Amino acid sequence: MKITFKPWEEVIIHESLHYSIEDLIKNQSLGVQPGGLAPPLRWAEGVAFSSQAMPPTREVVREQLEGKVHLGSVSWAPMLKYKNVIPIKDINAKIPVINVSANAVLCEVAKELKKQIQE
Repeated sequence: MKITFKPWEEVIIHESLHYSIEDLIKNQSLGVQPGGLAPPLRWAEGVAFSSQAMPPTREVVREQLEGKVHLGSVSWAPMLKYKNVIPIKDINAKIPVINVSANAVLCEVAKELKKQIQE
């Protein structure tokens, strides 16, 4: 048996949506019922983010097989310290935060997002 590990060679972000952490939390918690759980955020390199993949069209799948991943949009905000959950006090809900620091590709994405602040 042969097992091959082939990490992404390129991540293409079509839309970068930079927010304050407060606005990212508001956006992430839209539609969450009181006492509920919002979709999780990811965290790496001092950045909290969520992403939307492109629909799996023939072209997108072909490029994925060639090592390119397309993200339709990435919503993000600086968040210097990792927290595993962000409470939303006014509706008694929570946003889980997943530490993806062990994922080299997502760390590189976070680094590139941070560069947008410095430009």
